[in-house]
Amino acid sequence: MLKLTGRTVIGALAVATAVIGSVAFAGAGTGMAATKSLTLAYSCPFPLIGTQEMTVRITVADLADSAVVGQPVPATRVTAVATVPSSATLGLRLVGATTVEGTAVASTAVDNAGAVQDVVANLVVAKTNIPASGSFNTIATGGTAPVTFTRAGTTTVRVGAFSTTLTPRRADGSLTGLGTFTSPCTLKANQNTLLHTFTVSAA
Repeated sequence: MLKLTGRTVIGALAVATAVIGSVAFAGAGTGMAATKSLTLAYSCPFPLIGTQEMTVRITVADLADSAVVGQPVPATRVTAVATVPSSATLGLRLVGATTVEGTAVASTAVDNAGAVQDVVANLVVAKTNIPASGSFNTIATGGTAPVTFTRAGTTTVRVGAFSTTLTPRRADGSLTGLGTFTSPCTLKANQNTLLHTFTVSAA
């Protein structure tokens, strides 16, 4: 059995709170589609404890179902809700943490009729109270810079990897012995990462 350590806690939280690069497009020259969600599993390597796994539920509203070549399409809001397991709660409490907060940088592959763009989402993990015991939910939100498409045709949005930085704090706001920790996470194999498909028309 793996021994629970402060780094184990951060490892679990890193996966749980990061919001995995789900990009939604909406704006002038676009049509709007229904809200879509996707749940994916990630692997995060950490020193001493090896690879940790977690799932995250991503929900994206106002996805575009059409766009026009040459017209910038701004990103819409992205929300990810993850459940932090009770073992991580226990570990955080052992190091004196009562809250956790942070940021994440997520990657999404947008394939515009064969022209692939790596669209980065910058996200904020809201300050979250850590219960005395049991699991708890974390919520991360954010967005991307505007995107312009260069080709007419079918365009797909696929969720990618992410890196997250988290800071657990004591009740007085001071850092725990864990400090601030950054973890790069990758998708587990054999998952459907397709979030959305839409059409880009010629100008």
